[in-house]
Amino acid sequence: MNSKTIITVVVIILIILIGGFLFVQANSHNTKVDVTSNSTLKNGDAVQIVLTDEYRNVYPGESVQIKILDESGWANYYDVVTDDSGEGSVVLSTFENGNYTIHTNYNGTLFNKAYHGVDALVIDDGYSDYDY
Repeated sequence: MNSKTIITVVVIILIILIGGFLFVQANSHNTKVDVTSNSTLKNGDAVQIVLTDEYRNVYPGESVQIKILDESGWANYYDVVTDDSGEGSVVLSTFENGNYTIHTNYNGTLFNKAYHGVDALVIDDGYSDYDY
């Protein structure tokens, strides 16, 4: 092969790669993990989340990482798989009373952008009467 042929092939490959990248970017959806439970909970209550896109479409069967962080930096980690309604939950147990932050992380897919969120949580006295 001569140098013109090689340069032509390289340019065509670059155009295809750039076009593919632009296509994926143009068709990618922003996602969001909403914490739908109350901001004040008791042990036995559940932190509830829902995974949606900007059009409020839900995403079933997707993995969402939840980290519950206390004021001293101690973290509890959970992996949740969303159900058919795009919802997931983690039941709280053995948490001290106090202020916490809930960090949610969705890694995204080819056409769904990643999401990282932080919400406030207060653990209050007592245990929940709710039976899951």
